Parts: sequence; C-alpha cells; structure tokens
Amino acid sequence: MCFLFLCGILLLGVVNAQFPYLNNKTQEFAVNGSAIPNVTFDIGESYAGYLPNTVTGYPSSNLYFWFFPSSNPNASDEITVWLNGGPGCSSLAGLMLENGPFLWEPGTYAPVRNPFSWTNLTNVVYIDQPSGTGFSLGPSTAISEFDIARQFTYFWKLFARTFDLQNRKVYLTGESYAGQYIPYIAAQMLDMKNTTYFNVAGVQLNDPYINDLTVLQDAPALSAINHHPSLFPFNSAFKSHLTTLAQTCNYTTLLTTALTYPPPLTPFPPVSHSPNCTTLYTQILSAISAQNPCFNPSHITDTCPPPWNPIGGPILSVGPGPTNYFNRSDVQAAINASPTDFSLCKGNIFRTPDGLDPSPPSSLGPLARVIEGTNNTLIAHGTLDFGLLVNGTLVSIQNMTWNGKKGFQREPVEGLWVPFREGGGSGGGVLGTAHTERGLTWSEVWGSGLEIPRYSPGAAYRQLEFLLGRIDSLSDQVEKFSTE
Repeated sequence: MCFLFLCGILLLGVVNAQFPYLNNKTQEFAVNGSAIPNVTFDIGESYAGYLPNTVTGYPSSNLYFWFFPSSNPNASDEITVWLNGGPGCSSLAGLMLENGPFLWEPGTYAPVRNPFSWTNLTNVVYIDQPSGTGFSLGPSTAISEFDIARQFTYFWKLFARTFDLQNRKVYLTGESYAGQYIPYIAAQMLDMKNTTYFNVAGVQLNDPYINDLTVLQDAPALSAINHHPSLFPFNSAFKSHLTTLAQTCNYTTLLTTALTYPPPLTPFPPVSHSPNCTTLYTQILSAISAQNPCFNPSHITDTCPPPWNPIGGPILSVGPGPTNYFNRSDVQAAINASPTDFSLCKGNIFRTPDGLDPSPPSSLGPLARVIEGTNNTLIAHGTLDFGLLVNGTLVSIQNMTWNGKKGFQREPVEGLWVPFREGGGSGGGVLGTAHTERGLTWSEVWGSGLEIPRYSPGAAYRQLEFLLGRIDSLSDQVEKFSTE
C-alpha cells in the first residue's frame, strides 16, 4: 500500500525527516497516521503488515507487526519489542490499553494521546506471535517454546532487513505469558552470536509466567489474601481452613524458606501437588467471586460494574464491551491487516494434543542464562495482580542461580522513585520497590494490577528508561532525599 503523499515523496527521491523509514522496501507497510478510524489526531509514522516466520512447510504462516519509529535521538541505535501473553493474546492489547501512542480507555468515546507512550523513548514494534495469534495468519505450527523461538528469530531477521535495523540493540519486553516467550526467544538470539541482528541488550518481564501455577498461584495465595484483608473479607472459619490447607500442602514452609535473603543453598521444601492442594487458589477465587461477582484477578480492587472493553472482551482486566475495534473492516484496512475475524485471545495455540505448552517454565530453563547474557534483566510486578502473585514470582527468583549465586542476597526493599510529570496524570514519588543484584532488577509497583503500563504508566515509563540505560538507578531520588 502506498498513500498518495507517501508515493510522492518516494517518486521525488526526497528524504523527508517526517518519514525516515519510508523507502521502496517499506512503502507497502506504511500506515496513514491521520486515517486511523476514531483516532482524531495524526499518530505519526508507523508501519504494519506481515512477514513470514518459517522458511518451508507452511507458506501461509506469518507474524503480524505494527512498528512505531521514535523521534527520540537516543533511540537511533535500538529497537524495543512488546509481546502480550496468553498464550494466544494479541500484542495490540498492549498497544491500545497500555503503552502505545494512542489509548482507548474503557468507558471513553474515542482514543486519546498517551503521554506515557513508550514511543516517546524508543522505537517500538508490537508483534502478534506465535502464528495464529491476533492478526497473525495461521496455522499455528509451534509445539514448544523452542519452536516459537526459532520462528521468531526467522521473522526478526527479515524484519530487521526490511527496515534496515541491523546492528541495533534489541530490547525484549512483555507481560504475563511473555514471561515464557521472551526468555526462550532471548536465549535463542544470544546463542546465535550474531549481533548484526540479535544483539539482545535487555529484557523486561511484567507480572510474568515463569513457573508452574502451584508456585505462582496456590503457594502464595494465602499470604496475598492476608496482605489485602479488606479486599478478601472472608470469615474466620474459611480463613482457618485455608491456613490449615496451606500448612498441610507445605506452602507455608516453602514461602518461609524461599523468602529469606540470601536463600538456603539446599533445595527448597517440596510442595504437594495433590488435587486437594492444587484447589487452594480456585477455592479462594470461588469464594471471592460469590462476594464480588465482578472480581477481577488481574486487578483485585475492581467491583461491579466492570469497565467496558473497546477492543473485545472479556480480556485481561477489562470487561465485556459493545465493540471489538480491531474486528472492524475499516480498522483492518487502515493498519494493513488481512480481513480477519479478530479475537484478542485464542486458545489451543500450541499444536499439542491438549493445546498447551509442554516446555519447562522459564525460571527452570533459560531465564538465568538470559540474565547472565544481558546483565540487564528487569522483572516487575503489580501488587494488585491475583492472577500471578508477587510472592510466587519472588519464590521463583530465589530458586534460580545466576552469575554465581542463588537468589537475591539482600531483601529487595529499596524505593522505586517515579518523577512527577506535568500533564501526565499518573502521580509520582515512591510508587514501589526496586532492587538490583548481579544483572537482575526486581521492582514491585504498588497499586498496579497485571498491566503495569495501564495502571501505573509513570512507573512503567520509568522502568523502561532504566532498561534502556537512560537512567542509572530506579531509586536515585529516594537515595538523594534520604541523605539530605
């Protein structure tokens, strides 16, 4: 596709500062930034479309991308990838609800500019992967994370060649099940030892799926409801039942052992995987949903009515809505997407008998190696996420060995300082914790649910600044004020 004014630029051979990535290779992907349906402002230069993710066997298998160049001069040698999770959820959820240049907030009539757009800092590409996800055309061909990593790197080399992004620093970011995707992709890139295309400079995982659900949900569930008693107002008999169950299943002992600094070098206590034990989390969900029919595990302060969802729901932490924006034919045409019955999340994305991912959890697989390979890995977690719990992620970290030691040696209690930004509307000050050891940074964000860029955009923006190396510490101002 070549819009009239863009074609004119190309035919005249004019180098236009407004469209630095536009050339004969990229013109078919150009998006008219002033013609996005319902968006009342020009979103600027961007490119969207399809590139193959496999060389043979499945010629129709490809990945859909939407690439937003940044005008920030500090971004000239880098490219940042955003992936949503699921598995099987479109990364356009992150674009339109979290950190893209325009947001359609639940309950509003039209999209608005995002003052905390990550494109203000860096070049960002949103990718629907694996194949079969979002706008990416199937069939899905992956049977493991190793397949996903191989297919992604094949796609990525083509993408870099198309937009002349060779020799760029590559930052991989995402949330939820991207905690599984990204470590495997990053490990594959690092193993290729080809910095022309795969120079992984940093990784950020928000509220990540990095272990089995017994560790991420069942084991830490009791401590979470005890931490938020007003949001889980259970009677004493039910809480006593949960306490006994947590003790019987060895969950209490696991948390006590793992959440010490430094952790013991001996293996952590095993937990029971009996059917009775692995229902602790679902018992809590059932009980709280009876009290709050609109309970949202991704953002536990939500009550009825749930916020409506402009891009198709229910999904993540927004409820059902009257529209599915990306399922509109005019929207699909504007962003170079094939006519698609678009669904924000799809199940059975792996070609396995049960449709599930058989790969080892990333914290038991490639994550430690990725930390060592980048020495710039950030794991962030919203404290109001009950889908994947803070203490479950911390237990997973404390069970990993990287750069010569097991877990964090010191308790992560330093403050996360977020500057006030005029006109941003996100607040500032100390909004959580931030702690770095041996190339891994852990950051809790108080008051945020699963989607940190949505619920605490200033904190997410600050964390990205740190990942990109624009600031040296997430606690600088805290340290400054504490010494004055």
